[in-house]
Amino acid sequence: MRIFLVLLFAAVTAFSQVVVSVDENVSKNSDKNWWKAVGASALLPGMGELYLGEKEFVRPFVWTDAALWMTTIGSYFIGERFLSSAHSYAVRNAGLNSSSKKLSLLNTVGSYRSRGGVDGQNSSPDNDEDYNQAMIRSGKAIDSELAADIQWDWGSSDNPETTENIEEYKSRLRHFRISRIIFQASMGALVLNRVVSVLNSIRIYRATSSKAFSERIQFVPEFLEDGSGILMNVKF
Repeated sequence: MRIFLVLLFAAVTAFSQVVVSVDENVSKNSDKNWWKAVGASALLPGMGELYLGEKEFVRPFVWTDAALWMTTIGSYFIGERFLSSAHSYAVRNAGLNSSSKKLSLLNTVGSYRSRGGVDGQNSSPDNDEDYNQAMIRSGKAIDSELAADIQWDWGSSDNPETTENIEEYKSRLRHFRISRIIFQASMGALVLNRVVSVLNSIRIYRATSSKAFSERIQFVPEFLEDGSGILMNVKF
């Protein structure tokens, strides 16, 4: 760890000695506020670039953001439809008597064929086929996680039709989970798009404003007293 901190200190010290300068004639944005550019890019990627007069960057950022918003919203509502569909399917085919669409409940309904005994018990039932029995074997009360009045029964695994039913139910829950993964990934991409646009706006401002490089950039590392970490102050 100490070796890494020493190398990091050496790298930032070397970088801090670099004085960046630009042609002072390139100062078309000297009268503009770089905080406005950053704020505009954070709100809507591409707007900071538009504020700084770099229109060629606007479309890529705006269209990317629009596509990501469509993906985010679409995946969220598609996921909700799959969740509702799975719940309705369990009500119809397993007699689930709960109106709750809580994911933990629906996952449990897909993990066990019944609660309180399978109708038409198969010849060699799995140890985890019945929810209540599984709770008892694990040393828990049968109502410790689910209310005692919640019931469902997919039927015996000896019956191919009931097996198809529970597999279809699990498939709908899988589609819900995939939709949620896409939703989370697109949310992350929306944040990333803003970060890239903000950094790009700062880069443009520095390249087109003499004020942007009037001060030297300094990275000032500060080590904690016990040597366990490092703080980094950035001075412009």
